[in-house]
Amino acid sequence: MTKGSLSGLPRENIELPGGSVLRRRSLVSDDAFIDAVAADVGHLGEWLRWARHPPTREETERFRAEQDADWDAGRSFVYVLTPPDRHDQVLGGGAMFPNGEVGVLEIGYWVCSPATGRGLATRAAAALTEEGLGLPGVKAMEIHCDRANARSAAIPPRIGYRLLRIEADEPQTAAEAGRSMVWRHDGA
Repeated sequence: MTKGSLSGLPRENIELPGGSVLRRRSLVSDDAFIDAVAADVGHLGEWLRWARHPPTREETERFRAEQDADWDAGRSFVYVLTPPDRHDQVLGGGAMFPNGEVGVLEIGYWVCSPATGRGLATRAAAALTEEGLGLPGVKAMEIHCDRANARSAAIPPRIGYRLLRIEADEPQTAAEAGRSMVWRHDGA
């Protein structure tokens, strides 16, 4: 990994135990993405600054184009979580991206409120961790989450991450406490 890009690309579709699929964002329609986020801004907007308002078509198209360019260049990889046989229903999503440290990718994940409590975020985070650690030059994965987000913070230790530190961080949403937990998985 050099200068924020990877020498290999991850799979575009990652099947999760239990049947859901993480799909490269460009493989899922903009309408399905817009509908899912717009229907759940109250839940998603608590923790995701990009989901504090319903996305417009123009924003969605622009972000998808940027995400495609970043994917193709090996900079970052955005996925949408769907049922196994549907590209038109969004359950959540996730991403892998360099965090500034050579050989380390950070992951993020989210699940729409109707799909919470079923282990989807845990399975998605585990799959992204495995996929990332399989890429050339990646030695570790990290998850950063605000300490106030108890549901999200419960996931890293379940899938083999260890807490590195808790650091001050500028809150990005009203629900955040401004204390970021940094979790790391070294691939062992």
